[in-house]
Amino acid sequence: MPAFPLPAGETDHSHPGIRNDGADALAFRVRESDGVPVKRTSHIAAAVVLGAVLVGGTAACSSGDSARPDGVGVMEKLPKDTDAARSKKTAGEFRNWVREHGTAQQKAAAPLVRRILGEWNERKGDAYISTEIGGGTSSTPDPRAAAAAIVKAFAGWRHSGQGHASVYDVYGNAVITDYRF
Repeated sequence: MPAFPLPAGETDHSHPGIRNDGADALAFRVRESDGVPVKRTSHIAAAVVLGAVLVGGTAACSSGDSARPDGVGVMEKLPKDTDAARSKKTAGEFRNWVREHGTAQQKAAAPLVRRILGEWNERKGDAYISTEIGGGTSSTPDPRAAAAAIVKAFAGWRHSGQGHASVYDVYGNAVITDYRF
């Protein structure tokens, strides 16, 4: 194919079958001898199609407020608390257990726990631990270390072998996810 458009009506003699049909400067007929007209797509049309695909793709993404697990079951956002009284009571029981049985790091981190959501038993379950990490009345110097101490204390408090605990900051964002207890 020639590197530049041919003037209307002219044929590129070095490439038989390629000639400008005169309709516009960028439309070429290729293999006219086969009777199959093939036209070049303009760059503008390609850009319009690409733009439409990108806009359609981002419109399909939602910024909904409902928490859903990702492909491996990890909740990146704290799920909705359907029983606030129960989750606060569970958090209080957890803090009391840590005061009696926890390590120094666990005792320092336990007061950050505000609510514990989820269902678990002696065999399996999922716990979602809401904390004041990243906000609240006091700052947390090392949020990841505090979250790690909380999930380890939770694992000591409720061992199931098949359960998973996740810790969330004050904004509901995951700090540690899917810690086995």
